[in-house]
Amino acid sequence: MTRCEFACKWSAYALCIFLLLFASSLLPRSLTPWGVLPFFPPVLLACVVSLEPPRSATVFALVFGVVCDLFFSASLPCLYTLAFPISALLTAYFSSFTLQNRFLRALFGTVLTFLITDALRMLALTLRVQPSFSS
Repeated sequence: MTRCEFACKWSAYALCIFLLLFASSLLPRSLTPWGVLPFFPPVLLACVVSLEPPRSATVFALVFGVVCDLFFSASLPCLYTLAFPISALLTAYFSSFTLQNRFLRALFGTVLTFLITDALRMLALTLRVQPSFSS
């Protein structure tokens, strides 16, 4: 891959991230189709992870996690910075052995990213809970 192709590919990824964040900022929080608030960053992450080799996918996930942490509010500081590289590594690891179809890799990565992100959120909320009674 030449430098020009490399720069064009990563510039296209950066443009997709920018468009996604811009569209999500325009979407009002009161607009919830079927009672669900759309959250698209894990889908974009999974698509890139399914196309890239493990090292590039992990670096992209780390940078994308930092950008999402700066853009979105979360219950845990650095939630996406932790969750996205973990899911990228696990997706790359499991897809190298089992999943050869890129669509199935992207689908598996999306589900895995949502599971890891939600598990970290639940852990943060569970540790933050204070008992209602005192001794």
